[in-house]
Amino acid sequence: MKRHGIKVNNLTKDFKDVRALNEVSFTIEKPGLYGLIGPNAAGKTTLLKCISSLLVPTEGDVFIDNTEVNTKNLTIRSKIGFLPEDSGLYDKLTAKDFLHIMAGMHGLSKDQRKKRVNEVVKYVGIDFSPNKIVRYLSTGQRRLLLFASVLLHNPEILILDESLSGLDPINREQLAQIMRKTAEDKIVLFSSHILSDIWSLCERIFVLKEGDLIVDDHPDSILSRMTDNSYYITTKSNLEEAKKYLEKLDFIDNVKIKGDSIIFQTEAVEKLNTAIAKMMEEFVISSFGPNVPDLDQIFTRLVNAS
Repeated sequence: MKRHGIKVNNLTKDFKDVRALNEVSFTIEKPGLYGLIGPNAAGKTTLLKCISSLLVPTEGDVFIDNTEVNTKNLTIRSKIGFLPEDSGLYDKLTAKDFLHIMAGMHGLSKDQRKKRVNEVVKYVGIDFSPNKIVRYLSTGQRRLLLFASVLLHNPEILILDESLSGLDPINREQLAQIMRKTAEDKIVLFSSHILSDIWSLCERIFVLKEGDLIVDDHPDSILSRMTDNSYYITTKSNLEEAKKYLEKLDFIDNVKIKGDSIIFQTEAVEKLNTAIAKMMEEFVISSFGPNVPDLDQIFTRLVNAS
């Protein structure tokens, strides 16, 4: 039987007269970073809680490795690490004591706890004193500590609700790097209302709108639908020479210089990536990317188009 990491099948969740999720279906089969985005009240947190067995669906099913998720299946719960948006910490504990308590709640013995806490602290890169009282931790330090806590039982799947929100750019990048590393051998599904968080990290993006899954696609594919297939290159080399190089490629059209950039169009994204790699051998490429004014505008177009 084929194994699936996560399979969501016609998932519907009602709260009295409000439908939070409406027949949502998707499958995630392999490790990687997967992003869930949508406007406020789109159903993101409800979906993550249903996958994590914290909410019971009104209709439909969720499966982890072909086993149905329910609130009583502790084996399935042990495969999931869930970090809610409003996760709290015990302010009077030290960071080390908090992790030991969380490890104990996951069923680790005293000897196992000590070893595992040390492993996770090193993995996450916690560099503040483990004896520091939680109350005195910064926002970034608290978020690292919480992230470490959901790794203690070595889950196969991480579910993170707004894990990057409220962080300064340095802390945001630090946590993003840890998420990338973790996604090498685990499924990491996380939500955000900020498209740039999702876009820079994820190989696949899910968009919710009023409980409906309106997009399930790769970032490059979304770009090709939401833009005019326009890209830009900036280079420290001669712009005219770089322009001539691009004009010789039969899958690239409308090459022009605009300011200190070269703007062009193509639908062949894979060929383009190969071409850019070759160009970097001849030209000093400063930057390259989709020629879109704002990622948030893409998000607005995605939502309004459905």
